[in-house]
Amino acid sequence: MNLRKTAAILLLLCFFSGQVIFSQAAESAETEKTAAESQTGKRKINTYVSGFFKDEAEMWTAPFHLDWKNLAIFSTVLIGAGVLVANDESIYENFKLYQSRNPWVDKMSPKVTMLGDWGVDCGIAGLFFLGGLLLKDQKARDTGLMAWETLLHTGILVQVVKHLAGRQRPAVENGIDYWYGPAAFFKRYTQGSFSRYDSFFSGHTVSVWGLATVIAENYKSHLWVPITCYGLATLTGLSRLTEDAHWLSDVFLGAVIGYAVGKMVVRNQNRRLQIAPALSPGGMGLACSYEIK
Repeated sequence: MNLRKTAAILLLLCFFSGQVIFSQAAESAETEKTAAESQTGKRKINTYVSGFFKDEAEMWTAPFHLDWKNLAIFSTVLIGAGVLVANDESIYENFKLYQSRNPWVDKMSPKVTMLGDWGVDCGIAGLFFLGGLLLKDQKARDTGLMAWETLLHTGILVQVVKHLAGRQRPAVENGIDYWYGPAAFFKRYTQGSFSRYDSFFSGHTVSVWGLATVIAENYKSHLWVPITCYGLATLTGLSRLTEDAHWLSDVFLGAVIGYAVGKMVVRNQNRRLQIAPALSPGGMGLACSYEIK
C-alpha cells in the first residue's frame, strides 16, 4: 500500500514538474519570438532610413542616367508639358467656364482638393503604418513607410522647383500666366503672400499621386485599389484648377513626378536586402531574402 502511494505521489510530481517545464519552454519561445519581431522591425526602420538618402540621390540624378526607353518617355513628357504651358491660359478659361455653369463643382472642389494636402497624405500613410502594427500586417506597415518616404522626397523636390520657377498662380492676375524665376523668392516676402508665385508645379498633385502610387503598387492584386487610388488622385489634380491654384501643366507634371517617385521608392525598397532573426526548433538564426520585382 505504501509502495502504491509513493508511486502515485511520484507520478503526480513528475506530471506537475513536466507541466512547469513545458510552460517555461513555451514562455521562452514566445519571448524569443517577440524579441525577434522587435529586432526585425528595428532593422526594417534602419533600412528605410539608409535607403532614403540613396533614393534621394537617385531622384535628383535620374535625368542624367536614362536609357533609350526612359529617354523617349522623358522627352514625351517634356514635349507634352511644353504644349500645355503654351495653352495654359485658354485651358484655364475653359475650366472656369465649365465651373461657372455647374454649381456642384464649387461644392465638391474644396473637399476633393484636401486629398492632396501634404499633412493629410502623411496622416493616411500613418494610418497604414499604425494599422499594420496593431494588426501585425507587414504589407500595411511597409506601405506606410514607403508612403512617408515618397512624401518626403516629393516635398523636398517641390519646394526647390517652386523657388526656382517662381510661376504666378492663376488667381493672382485673373488667369494671366507669368514666370518670375528665382527672383520670386524675394518677391513673395515683399508682397505679403508666401504662395502667389508657387504655381509650378502642383504640390498637392505630386503628393497625392505619390501616395496613390505606393498604395496601388502594394495592393495591385486587388484591381479596385489602383482604380480608386488613381481616380481620386486625378480628381484632386483637376481640383487645383477649379481652386485657382494651378495651371494644367503644373498638375500634369505633378502627377508624372509623383507617380515616378512612388514607383522608384516601391521598387527600391522591395529590392533591398532584408535580414531578420528566424526561430526554428533547433534555435535562432538569420534568414535572408532578396526580392526582385
